[in-house]
Amino acid sequence: MPAHVLEALAQAGPLEGVPDLRGTRLFIGGFVALLASIAAGLASAAVLQEDWSNARGNEAVVVLLALLLFLLLGGGIWYLLRQLPRVGERMFRIDAQGMRWGEPASPRVLAWRHACRAPTGFCDVKTEFASSDAIVKRLVFQQAARGGEPGEVRLPLALTVDTGRVLRFRNRAALLRALLLHLATQPRPRLRFDAEVFIDAGIDPQTWEPMPGPRRWMWLSTLAALVPVLAVIVLWPVGEHIGWMVAATVLAMVAGAGAMGWFMHRRYPGLQGLFEFETQPGAAP
Repeated sequence: MPAHVLEALAQAGPLEGVPDLRGTRLFIGGFVALLASIAAGLASAAVLQEDWSNARGNEAVVVLLALLLFLLLGGGIWYLLRQLPRVGERMFRIDAQGMRWGEPASPRVLAWRHACRAPTGFCDVKTEFASSDAIVKRLVFQQAARGGEPGEVRLPLALTVDTGRVLRFRNRAALLRALLLHLATQPRPRLRFDAEVFIDAGIDPQTWEPMPGPRRWMWLSTLAALVPVLAVIVLWPVGEHIGWMVAATVLAMVAGAGAMGWFMHRRYPGLQGLFEFETQPGAAP
């Protein structure tokens, strides 16, 4: 761990997340405008409809579906409008003792000394993508629990857990860097970081300076790796057995993933495997 990075971390005071209030309001306003436009368009189409012969005999069903649709749209607009006065009611704070995030009145709390190693696996801090949980990657690490198994802390890399209150923090990069630094400098146990954490965070693990290049290349190489899969789907001969198509698609996915891994290894040979950081005795804050 670079000495100047440790010195700056020891001298740094508490770091508070700065909510992007304007961006959050525009985000909510955009959804309100979209839902209102859909409702207005449906109402206009119903008024301008001249021939309702295709609905004869099913008037009750049509009316019920129309009411249900307008209730859903109206409920969505009402919910979003109720969020506007509460924009900014989320916090994220990092200091020498730990971090607090979420609802200001009852935030979640993590003390750095409670960060621990994972009971299974080869890494303790990683990023993962679960489509059933979120559409963005999450930072995952372990928190010791009293008298039980360690609990998992899962944070979106945007560090916001409610986009209706705070779409993003303006100083998100500084918050994420401070979070990773505090986890990396815990004296016991030394946590093991998956290299992909630093690619996703855009941080050089050797200098702890911004490093957006690998993240951009990973996205580009991921898109390029989908080309063989799309080629199989588009060019597959009509009439061939579907089982062969599935097998060819799987092989194309494996080949694309292998090519992506080879490219990233060749371009960034030092960003693979695990990272475990060392500090001089007494240097860690």
